[in-house]
Amino acid sequence: MRVTLSSLLLVATASAAKAHGNHENHPRAHQNYERTATVDVSTLKGKWLYGYQGWFRKPASGVNNHWSPNGGTPGPGNVEVDFLPDVSQYPTNCLFPSTLTAPNGQPVQLYDNTCEGVVDLHFKWMQQYGIDGVIVQRFLSHLSDASFITILNQVEAAAVKYGRGFIVEYDASGGNSSAGSVANEILADYNSVVKTYTSSSAYIHQNGKPAVMVFGVGFPTVAISVSDGANIATQLKNAGAYVGLGVPSTFGSDVRGNTGFASAYKAANLISPWTVGSYSEGGYMAGYHTTTQIPDSQTLKSLGIDHAPLVWPGTSAYHLNGVTNPSAFDYFPRYNGSFYSMQADAVTSLAIKPLFVFNAMFDEMNEGTGNLPSLKTSQLPTNDKFVGYDNTFANTSFYLALGGQKATAFAKAVN
Repeated sequence: MRVTLSSLLLVATASAAKAHGNHENHPRAHQNYERTATVDVSTLKGKWLYGYQGWFRKPASGVNNHWSPNGGTPGPGNVEVDFLPDVSQYPTNCLFPSTLTAPNGQPVQLYDNTCEGVVDLHFKWMQQYGIDGVIVQRFLSHLSDASFITILNQVEAAAVKYGRGFIVEYDASGGNSSAGSVANEILADYNSVVKTYTSSSAYIHQNGKPAVMVFGVGFPTVAISVSDGANIATQLKNAGAYVGLGVPSTFGSDVRGNTGFASAYKAANLISPWTVGSYSEGGYMAGYHTTTQIPDSQTLKSLGIDHAPLVWPGTSAYHLNGVTNPSAFDYFPRYNGSFYSMQADAVTSLAIKPLFVFNAMFDEMNEGTGNLPSLKTSQLPTNDKFVGYDNTFANTSFYLALGGQKATAFAKAVN
């Protein structure tokens, strides 16, 4: 979850999100065996990487569990996710009951991400469907939370085991330059914690340097200054990293006009615009892709800065942060995968090829951008409201299989 997303999404109108064309034909997704061999982690080129939150915990006192807003057992009136995972393949000892009621009358089971075997299963799926790996989120506001180190350790082990890759992205959306240098805080953590992981045989490098990303520079809702944003990139580069910044979808106007956060954006090796909620299914091709994405790719090319566009399946924020918002229920619909496919095909066809694609997200059920196996509509609880995958899907892994297909097409186009 990005703390800026709720404010970004709520400015979009429901009518724009609902605009769509003919979706009678569902895209067919099958297992992809072409990309199951060990991933080449010497380069980001051609990679299809999913953002990975890894923050779902069994509720307990003092645990930031992300299933429920107040730490209690997730259930009606106390939940902050809009999709629910299909846990049929998870280790049973990693599951716990909610007070949500399944159609068969049994409690809906949820998983604890820190439990041994959960991350392993996620990476097993990545290998199965030909997905390159993940961009693990490290939250600036939770650097002292040891459970995220547990996740990092498990990610590293699973990536090695299944021949996948990973990099770390700092989510600095909670940063505040007026309270101290965010750049210094990130650099200190990188040197003392993250740098250790960059020596893993599964850590992805670019130009001989470990790749590190930082999300949050340039957003109006994030209190990071221009100079601090530029220092984030410069200091990490000086520490030997290849640095990508996660920035607003409107970054290009700053860069071309040399205004606003232009100096911060230009300090990075790579730019990845965060576009969730920036366009509807009906407004993507003629709108954002044509008027923004293509010109931005040209601008970055002229500056020698790499580009990693974002693709996302849709979004829903009905339960976001535990506050029910009926107007945000499924308000950027998935249209059974066609919205996702449209973006994936468009970024693959860009004349100036991106370095890699950032897929939002693997497991983000709070904001409805998750791609992991999730319950179909017919499997949803009877005592609260959630978004389900289409009942006609052959199985609940539809979006991972579709992602593997798109990853293969992108890799062929780039390499």
